[in-house]
Amino acid sequence: MLDKLGNSDTEERIDLIKKYIEWFGKQSINCLLADREFVGDKWLEFLNNKNIRYYIRIRNNSYQKQADIKAFWLFNNLKVGEFYHYPKIVELHGQRCYLSGSKTIDRDGNMEFLIIVSFNKPEQAKAYYKQRWQIETLFRGLKSSGFNIEDTHVSDLERLEKLFSLTMIAFVWCYKIGDYLDENIKKNNKKTW
Repeated sequence: MLDKLGNSDTEERIDLIKKYIEWFGKQSINCLLADREFVGDKWLEFLNNKNIRYYIRIRNNSYQKQADIKAFWLFNNLKVGEFYHYPKIVELHGQRCYLSGSKTIDRDGNMEFLIIVSFNKPEQAKAYYKQRWQIETLFRGLKSSGFNIEDTHVSDLERLEKLFSLTMIAFVWCYKIGDYLDENIKKNNKKTW
């Protein structure tokens, strides 16, 4: 738990990953997935130096140094829904990396880009980044679509940690029950029709 408003800064994220590695070992990290607010020179440098595979969405206007262009220009010729791995290593935020991306349509019907920076294996960027939506499902469930955790008036960090722990257990339990129902009950009902 952070004793401040907003998300973590680079130093806090680096400390968290170091602590994770100390507890569980680097070999337990398949890859790190993150959204646009979790990017920057020092963060990517840390992940690259530790050889931690990552797939992080970047802002469309991120500056690609070698080509002297903004990242979205590398994907401007794509059709909506088409996914492309830029074939060359690029320099972004002072780090050598790969870029993959696609053109999408947002909820308001506007065209936007989904651009993912990765340390290696850019051909896996789409499949891995798609898994990040599980996190969005969790946030929606914890916030507005079920547990309404933001409505709590608890401010003591120790109590908040306990509340979050219990809520996470309850969420995972509900999720597992949903999986079970989807796999077993619905299949069985279809067979009887």
